Amino acid sequence: MDPLRGVRPEGALVEYVMGSETEATGNPVLVLAPNGRRIAARLVDTVIAFVVACLGFVAVVTWSDGVALLVLAPVGFAAGGLLYFLPLVHWWGTTVGKQLFGLRVVRLWSDGTLPPSWKDAFIREFDRGVFLVLPVLNLLVAAILLVQMSKDRGIYHQSKYDRAARTVVVRWPARLITEPVDR
Repeated sequence: MDPLRGVRPEGALVEYVMGSETEATGNPVLVLAPNGRRIAARLVDTVIAFVVACLGFVAVVTWSDGVALLVLAPVGFAAGGLLYFLPLVHWWGTTVGKQLFGLRVVRLWSDGTLPPSWKDAFIREFDRGVFLVLPVLNLLVAAILLVQMSKDRGIYHQSKYDRAARTVVVRWPARLITEPVDR
């Protein structure tokens, strides 16, 4: 079975809903993150990651010269960007931007308590850290990613990077509804 196409794997008890249409079914229910919050969080994270990437660039410039500078400067930018995204997403399932807008990245079909593994965080965040290498084109790349994020949503409101990493972005803190309502 393919959980990315909407077929719930055997043993998965979580349900995903859009907005606030939460109806208790006896399973944990997680509310998927809306586009507006995701875009706002991405913009905040891009600014912060750019500052961290600049620090990586400055570190490389300080310790190298000449031809090495031309080769290592982009590496410094990329390393700085990745150092912002990867640990935060792996350890806490969130970044500063996502935290500000009440979002969290969780493993698909988990109850919301499992952040992505290192591998999943890398798959999901690699492009965001690396596109900072392109000093002028990074704004164009960011715009393209935002358009893709808002258009290419899939069944669980996922970007293509979420689908590749098998993650989903949800509202956090989650309101888990685990007991059916008596009617």
